[in-house]
Amino acid sequence: MRGASPGDHTAAFARYEERMRPFVALNQSLATGNPGGPAAEASAAHAKNALSLNG
Repeated sequence: MRGASPGDHTAAFARYEERMRPFVALNQSLATGNPGGPAAEASAAHAKNALSLNG
């Protein structure tokens, strides 16, 4: 939601963290899920779809 925290950077950063954390965590787990090898296709697909740009 654009403009959810106009002028309040503390609230804006908290909202950013809340919305991005699941996406970041899934993608970071791809790096440790299969050390030295590629991520499983299902894991990669799940991580790509973890971020919703709506709401």
